[in-house]
Amino acid sequence: MNRNQFQFIAQRIFKSQNQRVAVEAVIFDGLSSYEAEKRFDVPKGTLSRNVRKYKNEAEYISSVAAA
Repeated sequence: MNRNQFQFIAQRIFKSQNQRVAVEAVIFDGLSSYEAEKRFDVPKGTLSRNVRKYKNEAEYISSVAAA
């Protein structure tokens, strides 16, 4: 996935811009979930769940596209 594809998926999944930016930092920039939570003011424990949610959605879309 590239950043444009990420933005399209993230806008559909996450309500908060902070959450989208934090998940993007974890996926593309290599930040840890803990560091991104602190940096982007996301509640503790939320980001790990959101990263997993994004990865599951991206995997589903890839499997549908491959079918």
